[in-house]
Amino acid sequence: MPDDRAIEIAENADLVLNGYAVTRDGDNFRVVNLRSGKAAYIMNDGTLSETNMDNVESDIAIRIVLDNRRYITAA
Repeated sequence: MPDDRAIEIAENADLVLNGYAVTRDGDNFRVVNLRSGKAAYIMNDGTLSETNMDNVESDIAIRIVLDNRRYITAA
């Protein structure tokens, strides 16, 4: 992912942690790996809805959402 695009995504995210940008979308979450540019859509209960991430990336994204969702607030 180009650096300028990663910076733009990170600046607009509700949480950035370990290279993953998380944005709240209603009750659900959009997660982008800022290094690879791959993304996931995660439901509030931790269910992975859509992704182009591999299993390791998606597991990390789900764990970030589940462990930190109480801190993630839409701006």
